[in-house]
Amino acid sequence: MRVGGKSFRSANWFVDAGDSTPAVQWIDQRLLPHRFEQRISRKPEDVALAIESMQVRGAPAIGGAAAYGLALAYLTDKNRFFTHWLPRFRATRPTAVNLFHACDAIQALAEQGVTDADMQAAAQSYSDTEVAANACMGEHLAERLAVGERRILTHCNAGWLAAVDWGTATSGIYKLAHAGESPFVWVDETRPRLQGARLTAWELGQEGVKHCIQADSAAAWMMSQGKVDAIVTGADRIAANGDVANKIGTYMLSLAAREHGIPFYVAAPSSTFDANCATGAAIPVEERDADEVLMMDGVDEAGDSHLIRIASPNSSAGNPAFDVTPYANITAIISEQGVWARNPNT
Repeated sequence: MRVGGKSFRSANWFVDAGDSTPAVQWIDQRLLPHRFEQRISRKPEDVALAIESMQVRGAPAIGGAAAYGLALAYLTDKNRFFTHWLPRFRATRPTAVNLFHACDAIQALAEQGVTDADMQAAAQSYSDTEVAANACMGEHLAERLAVGERRILTHCNAGWLAAVDWGTATSGIYKLAHAGESPFVWVDETRPRLQGARLTAWELGQEGVKHCIQADSAAAWMMSQGKVDAIVTGADRIAANGDVANKIGTYMLSLAAREHGIPFYVAAPSSTFDANCATGAAIPVEERDADEVLMMDGVDEAGDSHLIRIASPNSSAGNPAFDVTPYANITAIISEQGVWARNPNT
């Protein structure tokens, strides 16, 4: 997708003519929307830390970055690939199943003893496959969103930043826009890390898509006022029965959508489906640091960054990063293969 009219991916190989070892390059999402910066490293640990610290975030992007990072480990530290690097990357984030999908794919190749060149190409292929899936998913999703006034509500960031390219929830929106349609997007700010306000709104602005940021708690009221035609979110893990883990606040949206009869779609590639997880109750939900709720960062009029406390000084905070939406609340789950059909025996 585009930044300042130039195409980018959220993670990719970086090849320097002066060094035979490729580096992993990624967009530091923590700095957006105030600064657009790419990080470059030939150290696998830096890639793992980028995932842990949410420089790279979003389930498909985590998977893509992990594939690059593990491939880099294979190229630079084969002796510790299985004993250190595989466990290291698997431990970076617990909820997004795409991470484990990517780790399994790279591990299988490493066990075959493939060449360095083949491993490097495999990581690129993994990422390219995800991007192709997102683009195809967007075509299927656009068919569902091309109704009414196309006033679409989305939560968190399920855009190209979170998915290497195109995005999941936003893929259908971008497909509509590229086809000459004029979708309008309600962007939930998405507390506590504000991925909607900071990332989704920034993305949509770069692509010229009309949008408006709103407080998370305004969403149900906007539905009741008839100002929302459809809701679409991404997913971090989808259980075998169709229950969906996604950014905290998604479950609440699904309840309001059900009450007001508004279609609620989930968009995710096949790598987000976890056949080994029977129901949403078995999905591990990451609990993040309380300071994400108690503190907030931003820039002042001079452009200088500051971290400030916004809560009572003696208060603690809970910070579940995800919640689980039951399949019964979802109108359709859409992947690159079209509308997902639930097994009636699950």
